[in-house]
Amino acid sequence: MTVQATHKMTALRTIGHTALYYRPGSEAAARRLFTDIGCTLVDNGPDPGSDGFCSALIDGDTATHADNIVFLSKMSAEQAALEEAITTALGLGSDAADPAFAGLEDKLASSPEVGSHIGIRFASFEALEDALAAVEHDAAPGGVLEGHVRLTKYRARPGLDAGVDARMAASPAFGGGERPAFADHWVQCFVRTDLFGLLTSARTIELDYVFDPFFGQVPSFGTPRAR
Repeated sequence: MTVQATHKMTALRTIGHTALYYRPGSEAAARRLFTDIGCTLVDNGPDPGSDGFCSALIDGDTATHADNIVFLSKMSAEQAALEEAITTALGLGSDAADPAFAGLEDKLASSPEVGSHIGIRFASFEALEDALAAVEHDAAPGGVLEGHVRLTKYRARPGLDAGVDARMAASPAFGGGERPAFADHWVQCFVRTDLFGLLTSARTIELDYVFDPFFGQVPSFGTPRAR
């Protein structure tokens, strides 16, 4: 029997999915992190609701279940054992942590963008604000994400567009002291997390919004240019 496709791709290639494996005991926190940032969770594993697997649809309203997905699942016993061995060997979480790892952690704490990461772009600034508020709420003392996430915000570069400056100034998610983002008209926020172990790019998840003037030219990344 021939099965005809009901979804036609408009691009030759697209990023279909990322597969993330959470640490033992971290399923609830991992699920909450992705619902906080606006994803729709679908329990569609072999044993829905009890196998620790779900599809996190980045945008539920347009989901095809083939593109724009994060698969969440339990870390394998083999990876968990390796993670534990690395943690022990490097003395992580103690005053005797290996200086090489401690140096990298210090660097990522101040400059999370220099580490491997995945990025999610929001269609509206309001949706990004909602996601930031949800993450901050759940990372507060007593929250599901307490001790598991660190949030670093970069605001749109000031002085380029009066409308963008006004919107940033009015945002409850930004206090005005944040450093500028790495491209014009871009807002970048980095969620650092330990939920998925040491061996993954998802230790950092970038949440972005791009104001319309961005699309008028090829972006230039890095330190803001003198004007």
